[in-house]
Amino acid sequence: MDTIEFHKSTAKELLAIKDRVRNLVNHWGEDGRHQEAVIKTMIQRFLPEKFRIGTGFIVRQTRQRGNHEPSKQIDLIIYDTSYPVLFKDNDFVILTADSVLGIIEVKANATNQGLSDIVKKANENGKFIFDGRVNKSKPLFNGIFSYESTVNNVDTIANHIKNPWDELGENRQKYSVNHISLTQDWFYKFWEHEFIDGNLPHYLYKIKELSFSFFISNLIDWISETSVIENSNLWFPVDKSIEVKKCF
Repeated sequence: MDTIEFHKSTAKELLAIKDRVRNLVNHWGEDGRHQEAVIKTMIQRFLPEKFRIGTGFIVRQTRQRGNHEPSKQIDLIIYDTSYPVLFKDNDFVILTADSVLGIIEVKANATNQGLSDIVKKANENGKFIFDGRVNKSKPLFNGIFSYESTVNNVDTIANHIKNPWDELGENRQKYSVNHISLTQDWFYKFWEHEFIDGNLPHYLYKIKELSFSFFISNLIDWISETSVIENSNLWFPVDKSIEVKKCF
């Protein structure tokens, strides 16, 4: 059986559904919302039942009883259903930080829309959630998913990721952007153990037609306990280390 083709079919399906709507509706606002819905539906297929994915806000309490602080709206939020929900209406949710496992910004074309600014916004959302947690031991999955991008110069892409990272302070490895799917071919991952060991922790890969699938597999691995790592050849059918284009 061909596991690689199984994973490549994820990209084909996502792009086909996205294009099907774009060919019918020339309204970029609705198109953007539908693109979020497409990847949300795909991710939900792989999530264990105890986890859900929605869109909405995170709120955190302040020292003054009766007041709270809301986050900016977040495209996709992956949360643990065993925690209480402040508000839920279909897929729209308002949650406390302790229930959140991951967040994702969804873009049609991240490089055209300003990758550096997108990374900065995602970092701000990640820090807001991290600061609102009591238990700060587990890092947050903080991802950017882009259906299309222009990747002509890997140094430029690296700078758009690294410069916002350099602006962050303490514990940045716990909440900053750590996974980016730029196209179906380009994938970025932050390796926390490399950061701890003093090596270069940012890796930019080229994985033909597998970036979307690797993004989802990394998310599932992030929130699961041992199943993905114990079946790693099924979730990661190629060794992406041979496709490293830049470490920084």
